[in-house]
Amino acid sequence: MTDLENIARELCSLDPDTFTAARNARAKEIGGADGTAVRAMSKPSAAAWATNIFAREHGDELAQLAEIGEALRQAQADVDRDALGDLGAQRRAVVAALARRAASLAKDRGHPISAAATTDVEHTLQAAMADADAAAAVASARLVRALTSDGLEPVDLEGAVVGPPPAPLLPRARVTSIASAPSKRAIAAARKALVDARRGEDEAEAALREAERRARAAAKEREALIAEREDLKQQLADIDAEITQAGRRRSATEKEATAAKRWASQAEAAVERAEAELTKLGE
Repeated sequence: MTDLENIARELCSLDPDTFTAARNARAKEIGGADGTAVRAMSKPSAAAWATNIFAREHGDELAQLAEIGEALRQAQADVDRDALGDLGAQRRAVVAALARRAASLAKDRGHPISAAATTDVEHTLQAAMADADAAAAVASARLVRALTSDGLEPVDLEGAVVGPPPAPLLPRARVTSIASAPSKRAIAAARKALVDARRGEDEAEAALREAERRARAAAKEREALIAEREDLKQQLADIDAEITQAGRRRSATEKEATAAKRWASQAEAAVERAEAELTKLGE
């Protein structure tokens, strides 16, 4: 694998919000013609990015997809209707399960993809099964856009992969052996891929259920805290009202005390005058 391939694989699997800065930094670091080639690399779409991280972490399962695709093409060439029916059903189930797993990986990275992007991942994996070159493109983990296939024409790979053209996913001898293998063997491989995909799907669903349970518990705890906060706010409001009333009572009593003091002073003066009058009369 060339340096450009390694750089492209690394960049196309980075989190989307870090791609541009990382690409420009690598281009500046490398310089020259290779640096120019790196700077020209496009940012992967959401579906392409999810497919790339799946390809890097589960390349063995993409190889199984390629095997199923080769078996399908051989069954079509042999007009083996039984094999076509079995493999077609396995293909649809495997592709749907793997697309959901790719979406789960994206979510685990903190960048969940939309339902439409998940469908694009599914279309890309279907294209990988329908076309050996598309399978190599997907396995390269250097996609920048989703792929589609009509099952008849070769998959359009123009501008779909950055860096050098990807090498075939399966060696020619391996492809020949798969194509010449009995249909039962191909079906067994497809069933194994389906079992593996379903196991991964079950694990992802179990993790999702646990996350949802914890989210519900956190939501209940939040609601309880909000209710407690409202109670405390009401208690604080009641206390503020009592403080206000106590202040008013204090002002009223202070006024009463001032009036009583004035009255006492007046009474004392009256007593003094009366005593003085008595004294004067006694003389």
